[in-house]
Amino acid sequence: MKNIAIAVMATLLLTANAMAAIKIDGRQARNMDDVQSLGVIYINHNIATESEADQALSEESDAHGAKYYHPILLHEPGSNGLIHASADVYR
Repeated sequence: MKNIAIAVMATLLLTANAMAAIKIDGRQARNMDDVQSLGVIYINHNIATESEADQALSEESDAHGAKYYHPILLHEPGSNGLIHASADVYR
């Protein structure tokens, strides 16, 4: 019974990873004709690194049902190097 539970959990994790939103750059975003814009998402807390920002944007994109996201990172003057992040999201 324990092996079945482990197999089910592994399958769910693989499925969840397979549905993760894909990060795209500005050129790709402009050239995608078959996608629908879902708007812009914002991360409402300060982030220290670009990899943390990317992870947070990916998770938020997934939560909004997006297939793709185009990150917009903003370093604000006087914010001790912290990053504020947003992204255009597409389905």
